[in-house]
Amino acid sequence: MKNSNELCLPLCLPFACFEAESRNMEMANQTPFYSHYYAEMLLVQEGMPHLTLDQEELDLRPGEVVMICPRVRHRISVADDERFHMIVLRMDPDRIPSFPDYAPGLKSILAEVRRAQAPMRIPAEEVKKIGLPSLFTQILQEIKERRYGYDMGITSCLGILCLLMVRFWMAHGVVLPSRETQVDPIYSLSAYIQSHLREGLRVEDLAEYCGLSYPWFAKKFRDIYGISCKDYIEQIRVARVEQFLLFTDLDLAEISEVNGYADCSHMIKNFKRLMGITPGQYRLQQR
Repeated sequence: MKNSNELCLPLCLPFACFEAESRNMEMANQTPFYSHYYAEMLLVQEGMPHLTLDQEELDLRPGEVVMICPRVRHRISVADDERFHMIVLRMDPDRIPSFPDYAPGLKSILAEVRRAQAPMRIPAEEVKKIGLPSLFTQILQEIKERRYGYDMGITSCLGILCLLMVRFWMAHGVVLPSRETQVDPIYSLSAYIQSHLREGLRVEDLAEYCGLSYPWFAKKFRDIYGISCKDYIEQIRVARVEQFLLFTDLDLAEISEVNGYADCSHMIKNFKRLMGITPGQYRLQQR
């Protein structure tokens, strides 16, 4: 049986967090370069993995944190006899709580720090000083335990973590943009989908919202998000259904309605396809 944190490419929830080890990852000459629409932060706990970040080569050390901004090509590798262990934190800048009204959004900030060539690696002593390890471990613990309100606890930690990162970059001379950076709507579509999930979202309508023809939109969406738009919407819906099953006593018909399904049978079918179990069975096992 799966849970929504395991359906994290793309992100069903606004975040994902897990532990990664060299023994369960492909190594350097086999691992391709990746880029994705979400941001990724790595906390190295053991070993010295090598990170290629666009044109930058970084040898990471235990205790260090590195930020991988959206749409940046990267690859992790280690020597054949080397092991590493790290906590990986992924977040969708468009779907986590926004910064105050006087500040630009996280996506605009990340675009600016990348343009300014600010340091993406934070030394271990600085990481410890500003308290990043405890935030990583708390988020990981929330993911594992998934107690009531765990998503709220995680987004609270993410807000503090992002604030500390922004202050770190500002201390290194980064000047925050005065307003939001204008981007192609398709790159911020995850937030639009989440806020309109209760409606009968159609791929054709999303293509029109982005000002693109259906075929071009479908191709571009898959290139950016790594999945078809239809499957992406279904994954986000299933993740929300999972939360309603865990933390409410609503019946399946009510859950299907509040999550934008045409009928309950459609919800059951898609939930079982992605999670390997029916919603009713899932609720019983979890309780």
